Amino acid sequence: MAKTAKPPCSECGKGTLRKHPILGTYLCANCQRQHQNKYRYITKTRALGEYRLKPSDLEGLGVHEVDNPYYKKAAPMQLYLLNQIEELSKKKWGSPEPYTVEFVEFSNKLLAWFLEDTERLKQLPPDKFQYLIADRLENMGLSVQLVGDVYRKDGGVDIIAYPNGNYAFPFLLAVQAKHHHSSRKTGAPDVRDFHGVLTSQASPFHMGMIVTNTSFTADAQWFADNNQTLLRLRDMKDLSRWLKNDFVNESEWREIPEQVELAPGVTIKIPKRQLWLPDKSVNL
Repeated sequence: MAKTAKPPCSECGKGTLRKHPILGTYLCANCQRQHQNKYRYITKTRALGEYRLKPSDLEGLGVHEVDNPYYKKAAPMQLYLLNQIEELSKKKWGSPEPYTVEFVEFSNKLLAWFLEDTERLKQLPPDKFQYLIADRLENMGLSVQLVGDVYRKDGGVDIIAYPNGNYAFPFLLAVQAKHHHSSRKTGAPDVRDFHGVLTSQASPFHMGMIVTNTSFTADAQWFADNNQTLLRLRDMKDLSRWLKNDFVNESEWREIPEQVELAPGVTIKIPKRQLWLPDKSVNL
């Protein structure tokens, strides 16, 4: 019996059984790699954030779902064709270029207003709370990038931070912002999910930090205390210090032990002291 000929690839014409998951056309893997500009993907989070689109704008587009490479228990990632997203952006905004959000520096006056009554932080929208955290990280001397949609599922990374300029030992920090409009505490499930992101096989991060405008439950703190190699929790008390530009305080050393035993009888003390005081000339 003669073999049935394979359908031709839409690019090179060679026989292939492989179909493009969004377009549905026959496309061999080699051609998809060679024509990356035509077949490049973009995540839903980036499409919404960078091109100022709404979920309703994407309803008519094909979507390809794949496992989250950083956290297997998370919802599947939704991928779209970049050229289709650019076409949508061109029709809606007149340009296919992504929209770059620039950080607006939080003035000393605004920081003082929050510090006067930290309950005012609960009035911030979640995305503005992320901007505030990003602003404070920048003032610590870090470069920051917002990841994308603030309303995605827990377990994601909201901000990526790394040393600014030439640094002898660079590192990559993942930050998750947990904003609450009430006095609700951030619980252990949120902390465990975030820890799962940090410890996944594909994770590029060296450390993670969750920042909340309230506090953490006892179970959440217990979990973090037992995973201090990777995880840091920062609550409203820490934010209050950050609003004063007090970043290198002994409170930031609380996960560091007072001494380290390298071998039986060989113990090294780790001195804890306030290394830097805020500039008293800054009127906050």
